[in-house]
Amino acid sequence: MLTDTISIELFRNTEDWKGHGEIFLHGHFWMLHQFEIRDREFLFTSQPYHMYENRVVWVRQGSASYSFNLVDYDFHAGDLVVFYSDTLVEKKRHSPDFQFDAFRFDGVVDLSADERPVSDPTSFIRLSLDQQTQPIVSQHFALLWQVVHQQPFPRENVQLLIRSLLLYAGRQHGQASPPPSATRQQDTLRRFVALVSRYAGQERNIPFYASLLCMAPHYLSTLVKQQSGRTVMEWINETAVKEVKVWLAYSDETAAQISERLNFPNPAALTKFFRRETGMTPGQYRALRCRTGEEKGI
Repeated sequence: MLTDTISIELFRNTEDWKGHGEIFLHGHFWMLHQFEIRDREFLFTSQPYHMYENRVVWVRQGSASYSFNLVDYDFHAGDLVVFYSDTLVEKKRHSPDFQFDAFRFDGVVDLSADERPVSDPTSFIRLSLDQQTQPIVSQHFALLWQVVHQQPFPRENVQLLIRSLLLYAGRQHGQASPPPSATRQQDTLRRFVALVSRYAGQERNIPFYASLLCMAPHYLSTLVKQQSGRTVMEWINETAVKEVKVWLAYSDETAAQISERLNFPNPAALTKFFRRETGMTPGQYRALRCRTGEEKGI
């Protein structure tokens, strides 16, 4: 089973990544402080990543664009982002001065359903901090950074600080102006995309998603095309390709094992699908990804 692929980047060559900012590691817990992306790539723009961990990110300066579960988002200085596990991520771009703080909190703080800032565990919240809220968040991060370095590791103090920040973020999120009401069709598209991001690794047929949404396959196809400009199969295939890329880049499993894991009939079917969507075989992609990683010292 894969671990969180972004954490793999952190733990594999920790000393190299310290050139981008300060890194604290304790067991499975990690925290980044004043982290920058300068002369080297931290995340490849052509490589999807799968996050299995809950984390908080505070953008200190600059801006960046990322795709989370197929949806593109722009982040700017002052944004606080709290998101949960099982998220497919792909970097689009970042400004030269992009800098952030971040930490993982699952395994350290386990919030109950009532305490979570959002009710859907696959969702995330993004707060654009104003002049009143930004110092409070800054103080939380600064104090947390100081506390994690105490010996022995002060787990209870770390838990309290993280819980305080998460509850504060949830409160601010609850007080924010509600987004404009979505139409029924827009809400259906949102739910469809969420389902695709969750199941496309194993399920790649229209009736499966139509059944979950309680509608006819033809109606779903028409609605998705009208609302997004893309077909249902384009959404499904794009996500499935990203899942295959993650397993090729971050596991030692063979094509036969990956094809079985991702519910392809056989390795030949996986190869045919991947070549059709990317122009290369799974073996060629894995070799290219390995060479690229070696050139960048990852």
